[in-house]
Amino acid sequence: MNLTDQFRLLLTRLKQQSPDGFAAAFQVVFATPKYLFQTYDDAWMTYYSKMGIVMKDPAVKWGFSNDGIASWDELQKFDQHGVFDKATEFGLNFWTVMATSEHGSKSIGAFSRSDRDFTSAEREQIFIDFQSLHLLTLQGPETEPEFGEMLVDLTIQHTHPSA
Repeated sequence: MNLTDQFRLLLTRLKQQSPDGFAAAFQVVFATPKYLFQTYDDAWMTYYSKMGIVMKDPAVKWGFSNDGIASWDELQKFDQHGVFDKATEFGLNFWTVMATSEHGSKSIGAFSRSDRDFTSAEREQIFIDFQSLHLLTLQGPETEPEFGEMLVDLTIQHTHPSA
């Protein structure tokens, strides 16, 4: 299976595992990701962007200083700006947050669902898939130029669905 097919398979699995959306920022340098995939509802993404929430978001803050998996409940005590309460108004009730910095590069993801909390097994599987995507974004563009082009195209499609 080529890198493009591997990436699409993993991205599809993340969508299935996070029915109410996710944001995954890969290869983050100085708070800017090289690749960003967001599948949340447009209303939440618009609000989040318009209000400049990214640097107030406890999930993002946790991701910059940790590696591993955290639940929304674990991070709620750090929510000084009411980000989590606002997210629930958009139907984003349950979350898992993860970060990895393998091979000297940082990636951060937040995954949501509205119906119930994630199980431990679901969190672990999402993390495995997330780490695999992290590694693919490190090697792909140099290994297969077509893969690098696809990453840029998918970043646009999954961040700006109308594009």
